[in-house]
Amino acid sequence: MMTGAQLQRRIPYLDILRVIACLLVILIHTPIRQYDAYYNTPSVASAVYTVLVAVNCNLFFMITGALLLPVATSGKRFIKRRLRVVLFPLIVWSIVYLLEHAFLLHNFTPRLLTSILFNPVEGLLWYVYVLLVIYVTLPLVSKCIEAIGKRGVETLLVLWVLSSFIPYQHGMFIEASQYSHNMFGAFANYYGYVLLGYYMHHHGLPVFTREHGLKWAFLLALGMVGMPLLEFCVQGHFGITWQQHIDTVTNDISVNNIAMATLLFALVQRFSPKQYDRKDHAATATWWPRLSVCTFGIYLSQMIVLRQVIWPLTPWLASAHWLVDSLVSALLTFIVCFLLVLLLRRLPFHRFIVGK
Repeated sequence: MMTGAQLQRRIPYLDILRVIACLLVILIHTPIRQYDAYYNTPSVASAVYTVLVAVNCNLFFMITGALLLPVATSGKRFIKRRLRVVLFPLIVWSIVYLLEHAFLLHNFTPRLLTSILFNPVEGLLWYVYVLLVIYVTLPLVSKCIEAIGKRGVETLLVLWVLSSFIPYQHGMFIEASQYSHNMFGAFANYYGYVLLGYYMHHHGLPVFTREHGLKWAFLLALGMVGMPLLEFCVQGHFGITWQQHIDTVTNDISVNNIAMATLLFALVQRFSPKQYDRKDHAATATWWPRLSVCTFGIYLSQMIVLRQVIWPLTPWLASAHWLVDSLVSALLTFIVCFLLVLLLRRLPFHRFIVGK
């Protein structure tokens, strides 16, 4: 259990967002067991599900920006400290997944090993690869933010949001195969979420004032509802397949993901307690921090737990509707991973396995 001093240094809304993001990551993976029913069969349920859970890792990037920008220490010290947090767990879990692929999944190839410096051996580890690059460059970005100021960050965020509309133009205005190669295709990329998290943490958004409420409601509705409706209901007339619809909506740098991330961040930020109060809210002050510190380990272990524990123990779920299967499997995976990480954290070298 955390001491009172440790508890007071934590930011409750960021703890809650970490847990939400972790659950959403698991939820995006659990429909894999019924791949054809979810990914290849057009349905309203799969479309809504996709829009709701696709935001997942983007919240983690926003939390990074909120916590670490501006960088308060020297660049060398910052990079050394942050790399120590994620690099060793990445190496450990890369080995774990390599062993799983070799001895349990029987799909190991030499290229899995030779490509490990540039591509993850397991798909979910992509986030850690991107995070390593962000950590290395964050001191430089911090200097840039100081130089351009609040208005400069706002300009970058507006350009980033505008660029996120481009993937939705395939079909109507550009060929489906061209949208990933447009001139703004990589503008800001995941750094947009880092800057958005920094901006919302330090400056906030005037979402809940009468003056700005309708404006933000319209913009968020356009992103979360309007653009997905355009994709699923209109783009189909231009030869876009259901798989392409799913890929567009789950694209991390899509306007619906940005809108959803902004809304979740703003709501949790607005309605979470400013500080933990162990006296009057003991459960909140105990469980949110405990779950939050385990989220990195839960993230890293989720796929092996899902494939080697949850699915073998729940064969009856495979015959249920894919939505039931996904929700139940996600809950069970989260619980088992949480218990696993709690056990691993008892080891003296747990920082090298599940981070701090």
